[in-house]
Amino acid sequence: MIDPVDAASQDVAHERFAALDLGSNSFHLLLAEFRDQRMVRLHTDRAMVRLAEGLGADRSLDSVVAERALEALRRFAPVIQDLPQDKVRVVGTNTLRAASTHADGFLEEAESILGAPIEIISGIEEARLIYAGVMAAAEGPPCLRCVVDIGGGSTELVRGMEVPRQLQSVNMGCVAFNRRFFSDGKIDSGKHNNFIRARRAAQAELQELQHIADDALVMGASGTVKSVSRVLNDGELLPILREDIDALADKVARCKTVEKIDLPNLDPQRRPVFAAGLAILHGIFRELNIQEMHISPYAIREGIVYDLAGRTHGGDHRADTVDNLMERGEIDRDQAKRVANTALQFFGQLNPHAQVNQRRLLHWAADLHELGLALSHSSFRKLGSYMIEHADMAGFSKSEQENLAYLVRNQRGDIKAVREHYGFHPDNDLLLCLRLACIVHRDHVDRTIDGLQLSVDGPGYRLQAPEDWLYAHPAIEDLLHMEVECWEEKSIKVKLISS
Repeated sequence: MIDPVDAASQDVAHERFAALDLGSNSFHLLLAEFRDQRMVRLHTDRAMVRLAEGLGADRSLDSVVAERALEALRRFAPVIQDLPQDKVRVVGTNTLRAASTHADGFLEEAESILGAPIEIISGIEEARLIYAGVMAAAEGPPCLRCVVDIGGGSTELVRGMEVPRQLQSVNMGCVAFNRRFFSDGKIDSGKHNNFIRARRAAQAELQELQHIADDALVMGASGTVKSVSRVLNDGELLPILREDIDALADKVARCKTVEKIDLPNLDPQRRPVFAAGLAILHGIFRELNIQEMHISPYAIREGIVYDLAGRTHGGDHRADTVDNLMERGEIDRDQAKRVANTALQFFGQLNPHAQVNQRRLLHWAADLHELGLALSHSSFRKLGSYMIEHADMAGFSKSEQENLAYLVRNQRGDIKAVREHYGFHPDNDLLLCLRLACIVHRDHVDRTIDGLQLSVDGPGYRLQAPEDWLYAHPAIEDLLHMEVECWEEKSIKVKLISS
């Protein structure tokens, strides 16, 4: 599917892109550009924040850990602040997924520091971006691959070839397991061996995924995998062999405490969570029967950069996701197109200098506004909204899904209050334009809105319509008067003026 907003037909060369991954263990920044279709890293930075350590039982963030994270962002901010917003993507993963409903203050301050929005992404979207990064550096002929990435709060596993076929996000990570099994710093307490307990817990999480690595070239990415590779291979990023990791696991399991771990080429910053990460990795080797794991130099950051470049030049995965949902939902594409065109026309009147992302979101909401109609005529808005909110939508952040779901749910009738899960705040301009477009085309008929003019009127809106147009469409006029009443219930004034 072609991106709903035409991409500029320019070469990617020498455009700069920035990716910032706010992980549960560490924050990673990448500034890169493309030269002859090859990505060149211009600047990288890392901060071992261990955000997951600050996540309380009530899912709030500890103030000390939050300040540590904000300090890292203050260091990163100058690198990205001069870039156009569509060339920057900041993503939050497992810990921010868990904390997002209780971390508005942190997210708002972080966004203020960076001058860019933070997108909380699902585990599946995280896995997709990791796979995109790994594949960008993959060499040799196409083959079946299994990619493993152990983060601070979750572990992503992906099976695929040129594109992913199976995406999984498992709720185990080196920081989370460190808190769970090594909080007192002990590995062998005499009563139990916490390393063995952690490894068994990792294997238990993988029991339904035992075949994900079958007949595949196994590749590992990111910190835990790289640190184990360096320990085993004299500081080099070489493949991890089964017999070598077996021996390393036995050695670490015999240590009394985390502090007693003494290994060559182990980064001191990685030491506090090394036992937990190794236990997870060893559990993966054992449960998936892996004999050799190759190391990828790329991971989620590079995946984000390639994804951003695709968005800029017509390869937006979100457009493909919407197209797939339209196909599965048996959506009337002619109706979706007429509603989208009219909604965008109203939006252009209201906000001629709107950001591209706003116009895209409105277009996709129009594309999907009848998503639930194949299941229920009376409850299609509620069903469509639920499907959007809970689907694995490649390319979309959680806040974008919430926003789309909100627009689809409120395309007509009473306007429901928003549930702010992921820092999403409703945009009344988008909602009004979609609702007006749905009114104009309620009967699934092509109809121009020449002469209709939507504008801002103080804190509210003004819709001016030619009297003869309203006379020719009495049913639409009645619906427009009802629309005015709906907005009055939200204490927002929409004036309908005939001329």
